[in-house]
Amino acid sequence: MSLNAKVFCINSSDSLGLAGDHLDLYATLDLFKKSESPEAFEKSLNDKNTGINNLDLNNDGVVDYVKVIDKGEGDNHALVLQDVINEKESQDVAVIEIQKKGNDEAHIQIVGDEDLYGKDYIIEPGDEQQTSKGTPPSSDDVHTTVYVNVWPWHPVRYIYGPSYRVWVSPWGWRHYPGYWRPWHPAVYHLYYQRTHHYHYPYYHRTVVYRVKDVHNVYYAHRTTSATYQQNRTAYNRHADKHAHKKNKKAGK
Repeated sequence: MSLNAKVFCINSSDSLGLAGDHLDLYATLDLFKKSESPEAFEKSLNDKNTGINNLDLNNDGVVDYVKVIDKGEGDNHALVLQDVINEKESQDVAVIEIQKKGNDEAHIQIVGDEDLYGKDYIIEPGDEQQTSKGTPPSSDDVHTTVYVNVWPWHPVRYIYGPSYRVWVSPWGWRHYPGYWRPWHPAVYHLYYQRTHHYHYPYYHRTVVYRVKDVHNVYYAHRTTSATYQQNRTAYNRHADKHAHKKNKKAGK
């Protein structure tokens, strides 16, 4: 992330103050819903035109490629979104957790990695018929409502279909698909305007793990990057310094 992106991130009242501000999980889950398969989802996620991926975790001035890895087994699937940091390291960004509950029922959540979003940052779909388009969700509104059946979603049915082969992205550092064209990340206030979850009223935040078995299996094997941790420490120092100046100016 550029320094400018970090400053805008800190200034926004809806900001987490973490790198996860640059991959909106409301928009990401909605993009998954509209995709045909995990492979198609990965391609769309790394398309500049979708405007969702704004991550630069290795701080090289361009948006990072995010690959998708299905660490699934049977009726449980954990689609890990993983940022390629360098030739040796990757950092988990988030995980889409799906569990089949019956012949025509499945549940889904996307969970942000704690290093980028903090603890228990979970987004899930809500009931579209009961959600008012005129009432945007608040980032502080942590719902605990009953989850919805996502079996009608195309990628969900594809994953549980007879022809599905577990998707493990073959791409990595300096080994990218032909369509990949990295771009410079947007400063946070511009990114926020185009991805703010006001545009995705049928999703909300919760602190309840609906598919806990899937999450526990995933979490035991999550991937973290030492390089990102170093960048994150520098980011936190900058955030603390900026907050101190802001509070001092406000007389706090």
